[in-house]
Amino acid sequence: MPHLDGIVEASLQQVAEDLLAYSARDPASRGRIELTLEVNASFKAVMFHRLAHKIWLHGGLVGHEIIAHKLSSAGKLQSGAEIHPAARIGRRFVLDHGFGTIIGETCKIGDDCYLLSNVTLGASGIADNPDGNRHPQLGNGVEVGAGARILGAVSIGDNVFISPSCVITRDVPANTRVSIVNQLQMQRVSMSPNCNFLGAFVLGKRLHLVGELPIAENVTLLDADHRRLDSLSLECAVHERHHRQYYLRNFGAVVPNLRYPLNLRIVSQTQEITLLDPPGLSNLARYVLHPHTLYIGD
Repeated sequence: MPHLDGIVEASLQQVAEDLLAYSARDPASRGRIELTLEVNASFKAVMFHRLAHKIWLHGGLVGHEIIAHKLSSAGKLQSGAEIHPAARIGRRFVLDHGFGTIIGETCKIGDDCYLLSNVTLGASGIADNPDGNRHPQLGNGVEVGAGARILGAVSIGDNVFISPSCVITRDVPANTRVSIVNQLQMQRVSMSPNCNFLGAFVLGKRLHLVGELPIAENVTLLDADHRRLDSLSLECAVHERHHRQYYLRNFGAVVPNLRYPLNLRIVSQTQEITLLDPPGLSNLARYVLHPHTLYIGD
């Protein structure tokens, strides 16, 4: 078909890069590209998507969206992975054991990303979602563990590692590792060799920090864009091995356009951990900044 001139060649070039990346990064393939190409089902889903996406973008081809959907459906039937033909996926993409993985229409995935099985890159709602950008955007070098859910139009920075079974609904900055501990989303600098399990919550007018705490630490507040809030400080009231309590103090500085929710950063000599939106922290900050305003709920 003359309409396919250039489409197949461009798709094959992308598939070749995907094939080499998969064979190099998957230990079970042992570097054998013929094994990946002939027997790996999840790779077939990526192969079908490369052609389907090119056709999806080809406005001059009559029925191009239907053809693209049929190609994506063929890949789904062979692999169990559902990739919308409109999703934008960068170079050297690896979908390893991809059964049950779903990649939504407005997803954008950078180069050198690695996804495992049963990963959902979906919208935050269930039904009747609004049109437009509603799916995640992944940077370069992102790795997502099996069973993870990344929901909504969130941004995942470069070189982020998301542990299995995480549920991500907020932006994640570059070079972090994310895990879920006691239903709290916890992230740490990816270069840290070890990570203690921590949790934080507000009870009354105190911030409680519990878990495997370092002997000495520096605790600061970050806004929704992960910028440090120098106008607010935490004063330690109780210092125990596995439990710390803090008062939140206001230096009286004006905080223009403060973006909620607030996050908590704990820095010690060996590691740096960020707890995302600890329960009650944003409300406590609002109270401290505006003591005459009553806030109910979060």
